[in-house]
Amino acid sequence: MRFRTFASILFALAVVVTVSYLSSQNEELLSRRFALTAATSVPLYGVLIAVFLFGFLPAVSVLLKESLQRDLQDRRERRLDRQAKSLRGSFRRALDFRTDGQWAKALAELEALQKERPENFGTLLYYGEALRKLGRADDAIEVHRRLTVLYPQGVSALYQLAKDYEARGDGEVAEQIYERVLRDFPGQGLSILRRRRDGALRERDWERAGRLQEQVDALLQEGGGTSDAREERIRRGLEYEAAVACLAAERLPEAARKIEALLAAAPDFLPARILQGEVLLAGGDEAAAVAGWRRSFFESGRPVFLQRIEDHFIERENPMQAIETLHELMAAAPNDLLPRFFLGRLYYRLEMHDEAHRILTGLAERLRSSPTYHYLMGRIHERRGAPTLAVESYRTSLRQSGIRVAEYVCGDCGERRADWADRCDACGCWNVMDLDFEEEQISPEQLGIHERPVWSPAEPATGR
Repeated sequence: MRFRTFASILFALAVVVTVSYLSSQNEELLSRRFALTAATSVPLYGVLIAVFLFGFLPAVSVLLKESLQRDLQDRRERRLDRQAKSLRGSFRRALDFRTDGQWAKALAELEALQKERPENFGTLLYYGEALRKLGRADDAIEVHRRLTVLYPQGVSALYQLAKDYEARGDGEVAEQIYERVLRDFPGQGLSILRRRRDGALRERDWERAGRLQEQVDALLQEGGGTSDAREERIRRGLEYEAAVACLAAERLPEAARKIEALLAAAPDFLPARILQGEVLLAGGDEAAAVAGWRRSFFESGRPVFLQRIEDHFIERENPMQAIETLHELMAAAPNDLLPRFFLGRLYYRLEMHDEAHRILTGLAERLRSSPTYHYLMGRIHERRGAPTLAVESYRTSLRQSGIRVAEYVCGDCGERRADWADRCDACGCWNVMDLDFEEEQISPEQLGIHERPVWSPAEPATGR
C-alpha cells in the first residue's frame, strides 16, 4: 500500500470521527426544521447533507473517473510491456539459434513471433531466411516478397529474396533483383559488386573486373570506409594486369607509366618489377632490363629475379652470358647461396653435369634440409651414372617432403595420412579413409569397392 493511500484513509477516518463527535454535540441544532416553502420543511442535517453532496459528489466523481482511467492505463501498459519483453525474448532466442545454426528452433521462435507481429521487418526477414536454410525456398520467397511490398525501401529484403531464388535455382531472377538494387538504390550494392568482380577475376576478365573494382572503390570512399588487405591486393593485381594488357598491345609508354605508379604505391609488388624489365626488353633496352632485375634481386633477395635473368639469356640462346651474370651475382651478393644454387641448376639445365655436381656439392651442408636440393642432386647423380647416390638423394628428398610410400586419403575432405584410421581427424567423418590410387586412375569398381555410407558430424566439413 502506498503512503499516500494510507494517509488518505487515516484522514478520512479522522473526518468521520470528527463529524460524528460534532453531530452528537449538536444533535438538537441539527434536528431543527429548515423551511423550504411555507408548507414544507426538512431537518437541518438533511439540508447540510444535500449541500455537501451537491458540492462534493461531482468533484469526487471526476477524480474517481480519472483515477480509474489511470489505473486501467497503467495495467494496459504493464501488460503491453510484459508482452513486449516476451516478444523481445523470443526474438533474441531466435537470433541465438540462428547464430548457432539451429535453424529449426529459430524457425519455431520466428513463426510464433510473426503471428504476433505480422508486419515486423526483422521478424519477417529472419523468418524467410530460416525457411530457406531448411530447404523451403518457395515459402521463403513468399515471405520475402511480402516484406518487399511492406517495406519497398528495404534493401536487405531484396538481398534475401535474391538468395531465395538462388536457392531455388533461378539465378537469372536473382541477378535481376541484384540489378534492381544497383539501379534503384544509389550508395548500395557493395556486396553485389564484389561478387561480380570476383566472378570476373575467376574468368580472368581483367577489364570487366577493373571496372567493377572502380565502382567498389567509389562506394567505399563514399561511405568513408577503408579497404581491407584483400581489397588492396586485388586493386594492385588489377593495376598490374592493366599494365600487362598495355604491353601486349605494344603501348609501351602507357605500360611504363602504369608500372611506375604501381611500384610507387607498392614497391614490394614483385610481378611489377619483372614486368618493368619486360617493357624495357620490348623497347630494345636489354641492358636496362637485366640491370633492373639484378637490382631488384639485391633489394629483395627473391630468387624469382635470378630465374628471370637465367630464362632471359636462355631464350636469347646466350647461356654463357647467363653463367657470367650468375658468377657476378655470387661475387657481389652478401649471401651467395641463391646465386650459387641457381648456377649449379643452370649447369644441370645445360647438361654440364660435372660442373653442376662441383657447384652443388659445395652447398651440401647449407642445403641439407632442402628437398629441392636433394632431388636435383639425385637427377645429377643419375645423369653421371651413379644410381646408388641418386637413389639415396631421392629418398632424402622424399623423406624431407613428408611423402610416404603408402598413403590414405579422406574421401570427404581430402586429408592425407600414412596409415588407415576409422575416422578422419580433419573433418570428423567416419568410414571415409581409403588407400589413394589416384595416380593409377583405378576406379572403386575396378578395385571391387562398393559405395558405402559416410557418417559425419552435424555440420558439413569446411574442406569440401
